Amino acid sequence: MPSNSAYPRHSLLLTIGLLMGFILALGLAAMIGAMLVAQVNQGMASAVNQSGTLRMQSYRIAAVLTDSSLLARERAERVRQLADELEQRLASPRLTEALPNAVADPLRIAYEQVAERWHQVMRPALKAEAIASGGFVYRAQVDAFVEQIHTLVRVLEDRAEQRIEGLAWMLAGALVLTLLAVLVTLWLLRRRVVRPLEALLQCADQVRQGDFSARTGFVGEDELGRLGAAMNLMTRGLWNIYNELEERVAEKTRDLARSNHSLQLLYRTSRALDGAMISDQTLRAVLLDLEREFKLASVTLCLRDQCSLRGAPTGNTGGGQPTGDAIGDQVGETVGNLTVMASAPPQRMNRARFTLIRDSLGDSLGDAIGDALDGELGDGLGDGFGDARSTASADSVGDSGLCIGTRQPLDAEGTPISANPPGSPCAICAAVTTAQNGSIIAVAVADQDRRYGTLRVVCRDGVPLESWQQPLLEALATQLATALNLQSRIRESRRLVLHEERSILARELHDSLAQSLSYLKIQAMRLDGAIKAPAANGQPSPEAILGELREGINSAYRQLRELLTTFRLKIDGQGLRAALAQTIDEFRARGDLVIRLDDQLPPGLLSPNEEVHVLQIVREALSNATRHARARTLKVRLDVDADSQAVRVEIRDDGCGIRSTAPQRGHYGLSIMRERACSLGGELTLDSEAGKGTRVLLRFRSRSRAQV
Repeated sequence: MPSNSAYPRHSLLLTIGLLMGFILALGLAAMIGAMLVAQVNQGMASAVNQSGTLRMQSYRIAAVLTDSSLLARERAERVRQLADELEQRLASPRLTEALPNAVADPLRIAYEQVAERWHQVMRPALKAEAIASGGFVYRAQVDAFVEQIHTLVRVLEDRAEQRIEGLAWMLAGALVLTLLAVLVTLWLLRRRVVRPLEALLQCADQVRQGDFSARTGFVGEDELGRLGAAMNLMTRGLWNIYNELEERVAEKTRDLARSNHSLQLLYRTSRALDGAMISDQTLRAVLLDLEREFKLASVTLCLRDQCSLRGAPTGNTGGGQPTGDAIGDQVGETVGNLTVMASAPPQRMNRARFTLIRDSLGDSLGDAIGDALDGELGDGLGDGFGDARSTASADSVGDSGLCIGTRQPLDAEGTPISANPPGSPCAICAAVTTAQNGSIIAVAVADQDRRYGTLRVVCRDGVPLESWQQPLLEALATQLATALNLQSRIRESRRLVLHEERSILARELHDSLAQSLSYLKIQAMRLDGAIKAPAANGQPSPEAILGELREGINSAYRQLRELLTTFRLKIDGQGLRAALAQTIDEFRARGDLVIRLDDQLPPGLLSPNEEVHVLQIVREALSNATRHARARTLKVRLDVDADSQAVRVEIRDDGCGIRSTAPQRGHYGLSIMRERACSLGGELTLDSEAGKGTRVLLRFRSRSRAQV
């Protein structure tokens, strides 16, 4: 490649312009010279012709002088005319203008010789006397004169030929110079235009193909040289930009790969923690995944003095409410004794047995209301509440604390270090900190409301975490805190559900079974009095009281079965609609009844407590209609009032209606239904006419809808 010094400093366009101007100047000079020579030669030809006429005129004069046919006078006149014409032609501008100004020029010398001979020799020889004598002098000199004219003509012709030859040489020189200028121009264009352009195009093609290392060697101070320098500068800049972009792309690719791994780690952690309850095995799997992803030496999660995943069950083990399996002994035994006594004949009853019945009822009645029942009721309620107790206690968060890691630290003797009791410094964390001093990063596992513990990571070989790993570690700690918080909320929610179900159970027992047990206690007291003083003071006979006692026991069993059915339906988790359908199927199976259910309530509108009240009211209304009203067709409709947004529960039957007489002893159905309506914040309306059936209407506003 040429170097920068090979190029001139002036502009390429100026150089090409000068060469083109030189060629143009040569052409113009040649054309102007040709025109001038042609014009001069045109005058020279006229001069040659004019000189030729001088010869002819000289011979004409000689011819007239020798013509004998002419008279002397006519001959003299004719000679005079021809001599004047010759003199005019000799002095003609056509001839004199072709003469050079130089006195020593051969052409002017030849002309001067002809003119001098004419004026000094030939013209005087044509005088009258000479003509009269026959012009012998003229004729003797005419050949010499014509020879001089020939010399003039020859000199004129030579001069014309010289000028034409000079023109030819001039044109040839112009042609040669033009060819040389063209060749120089082509060489210059090839060297300073074509080759640089080819190099620039080649460089541009390489750049277009992505090769930014291409450079052109044609750089200089002319236009294409500066363009080449600009091209090199541009390709160098593109090379730098391309390398920078490649580095950025590689960096972004690494960032995307890290982000992908981070998202996968967060996703795996989220899936692992997305369970009902979190166990220590789940946490250990999460920590192992974090250790593999970050290439750490070990990871430890310490939840000391905050929460643990291996605590004691939260169910009552002491002075709280007794469980269904533990409570049923007293009530079951009491009701069993009552059943045996009621079935036995009066003469087999003695005072001791009735005293046992009275004492059993009096001592165990208060406890039985707050407890669950043994036998059939204990099993039924145990099925429902056992799930809640088990889910609230299994794998739950206690208060003993937990410190779990991917590597079990060892003491000086090589024995694994175990966690010490809560309230004291964590032995595992202390061992990890001592063994890996200076290479531990601790991140708080906390949310906005509470700190749950600390996540400690030990870097491998003392290599610190990268800049992107620290935020990810904090995000994982936040995710762990969120999962622990969610677990705490779920556990608290289950506790609330369990307490609510127990409250519902206690209320239902109080509203139904407690009334029957109170009635049984009264009957037992009456029976005791009748045995002590039979037929005294108008007291009924023991047989009558025993019959009423037997009826009360049957009523108590019926209420127990209804409670069992109610809670089994509720705890199945299928909702109020399924519970109502099963209830209606149950009443249909008791007799030839036509019961239609029209449930228009949106799913999830009622709370569990409201569903229990509605179900119990419907069951009580159906029971009253079948047992007292002797109805055959019933209709149950549930909907929401469009205007007041209140829940409406309507039960219609075609029975005999409600009689105006007082209710039978031991029957508290209507009162309990009204109490349930009041607890729902609504009202219960009964419309009945004798022989036209009964309409029970419950209206209340759901608390869930009121909150919305």
